[in-house]
Amino acid sequence: DTESTSRKDEWEVQRDANKVLGDNAFRGSNFVEAIQHYTNALDLDPTNHIILSNRSAANLKVSNKSKALKDATACIEANPKFAKGYSRLAAAQQSLGRWKDALESYKNALQLDSANSVAKNGLEECQAVITKMEEEERKILQEHQSAESDKADAKTEKQQKDKPE
Repeated sequence: DTESTSRKDEWEVQRDANKVLGDNAFRGSNFVEAIQHYTNALDLDPTNHIILSNRSAANLKVSNKSKALKDATACIEANPKFAKGYSRLAAAQQSLGRWKDALESYKNALQLDSANSVAKNGLEECQAVITKMEEEERKILQEHQSAESDKADAKTEKQQKDKPE
């Protein structure tokens, strides 16, 4: 029966219609509405990696950072070869300040798609932030060590002054 195999099942039609509504809402910057449509689509097809990816992006737009991370993780679990999923994961990780995790996720995206400009730019941004953080940590550590050294010098000086002649 080729007619029934060429036609989509009703749930697939509904899923696709909800995805289109979500995509249109997203393009119109109606992110909360987009999330609702993507959620409706995912109710019908919970492991659809593209819809999970799209909902992750919409969640990030409204600062639902943990939900964006959860959707991006589910997207990658559903399709580990989907480079954009790793970019979505990295963006969520960045939003949560998880720079080293984001760096690794961008590297994964680039392994799958070396031309992915979002991943290239994200990788550079992560590297810059990590470098800056490491420099700041070194500076703080040096200042702390310097202060400890000054305290030790002052203590030694005081002991020298307090010694009877």
